Amino acid sequence: MRSAPKPFHVRPEDLRRRVREHRSPYSVCFVVDNSWSVHAERMVEKVKGIVFELLQDATRRGDKVSLVAFKGGIPEGTVVLPPTPSCARAKRRLEEIPLSGQTPLADALRRARLLLRGELVKSPNAVPLVVAVTDGLPTVPLRFGGDAVRDVLAEARALRRARIGCVIAEVPSSAEGCAGALAEAAGGTRLPLAALAAGLVLDAVEVAS
Repeated sequence: MRSAPKPFHVRPEDLRRRVREHRSPYSVCFVVDNSWSVHAERMVEKVKGIVFELLQDATRRGDKVSLVAFKGGIPEGTVVLPPTPSCARAKRRLEEIPLSGQTPLADALRRARLLLRGELVKSPNAVPLVVAVTDGLPTVPLRFGGDAVRDVLAEARALRRARIGCVIAEVPSSAEGCAGALAEAAGGTRLPLAALAAGLVLDAVEVAS
């Protein structure tokens, strides 16, 4: 007759969890389409949560997060949060992101690219990534009389040439936007805003590296 199996005990030190280890610091720049819409408040709050989650353990590794958005009354992007590893600083700067009536997405992508290029000068081993949260409906071209969508796609190709990774988190819209074409031009990834999470952003950085 076979004896009953002996009971076993699981101790705290037996438990394991996945830990991301990387030698190169990450530099993630969020481009947030904060133009006025029914989704604006929820979108901004979600991005804030992801920024704070990414920064929770960033100081030790040298990771930095920055954010570019639109400024009300001015048809251009603005750096809301310069590159920082500090949760406290991010919280202060992200406390209020004003809504804008216009969508200068091309200029915001350009500023994100220049911002990350500047970070690469300071830290050549950093891995850059742009996370654009948008409905893909730009309204402001880079120059008067230009084409807003064409400028956005040109800036996406510039990101690709600069070897900057790109994630497009698409915000739902009643109109068809250029989010898919934007992701393709940048050589990046397109996903719905609801699927965006800190872990997925880190996975995208690892792929970009």
